[in-house]
Amino acid sequence: MSLLIGIIGVIVIIYMIWQWQELKKFQVTHYEMYSEKTSRVLKIAVISDLHSFSYGKDNERLLQAVREASADLVLIPGDLIVTAVAEKYGISLDFVKRLCTLGVPVVFSNGNHETRATLPDADCTQEYLRYREGLIQAGVIILNQESIRLNINGETVCISGLELPLSAYEKWKKPYLEEGYTKAQLGEASRDHLQILLAHHPAFAEQYAAWGADVTVCGHNHGGLVCIPGIGSIISPQFMLFPKYDAGEFTIDGRKVYISRGLGTHTIHIRIFNRAQLPVITIKPEKQRHALQKGLSEWN
Repeated sequence: MSLLIGIIGVIVIIYMIWQWQELKKFQVTHYEMYSEKTSRVLKIAVISDLHSFSYGKDNERLLQAVREASADLVLIPGDLIVTAVAEKYGISLDFVKRLCTLGVPVVFSNGNHETRATLPDADCTQEYLRYREGLIQAGVIILNQESIRLNINGETVCISGLELPLSAYEKWKKPYLEEGYTKAQLGEASRDHLQILLAHHPAFAEQYAAWGADVTVCGHNHGGLVCIPGIGSIISPQFMLFPKYDAGEFTIDGRKVYISRGLGTHTIHIRIFNRAQLPVITIKPEKQRHALQKGLSEWN
């Protein structure tokens, strides 16, 4: 019996050391898509679910990864913070301030942690409002139920930010969002320009695509915390098993949804076969794919 206890103890120690090391790491994942609405290449870096986590002093490793990605646009679909841990808001704020020095637009929309921090009865409301003002002063474009047109590399793109009601995040319940919510909050999607949507919760990916988002970026699920290779994520933050939209790239009626595994954790600090992630999305003009296909056809 003592031998068995010893073996279990060794396994637990090895696991704890592995997790301690794993939670310090992230990977850059590159995605590529084509669009008829662009005539120039557009590269997007997605920072999701940072939760006031820091990769190295002043988040230098993460900042360097964004810098090396040569992104034209940085999108943050929510949860830079953990609502109740106001003393760490400054970690996220300092990082975003440094992001804004890279010379590209930084666009943010609320996740459930930011939405919860704005509630009248939240203990941290005043701290959050000061934090939010810091984001604005740094140059962050905050979009909650709003849209903006930006010129990126000479290309006009429409970017919208959708803030979801907290009822959409209730635990132990299947995620629910009223049909037509996206259109009711944002109006019509752009038909003439590339339409990008920031929406924290990926469970409603089909509604986002139906609204008309050519590209949607989400987070929230943290990749399901624990992944089984070949099967996928086990559980969502709402404690629903095997979430359909957990992480990665999804195509819905020809439109793309990208779901980040996130960069931080909170409450349950584990990542098993589910490394933190910085997605980088490269959007290319459709004519480039046609030219490539034509070239390959002629070569054959």
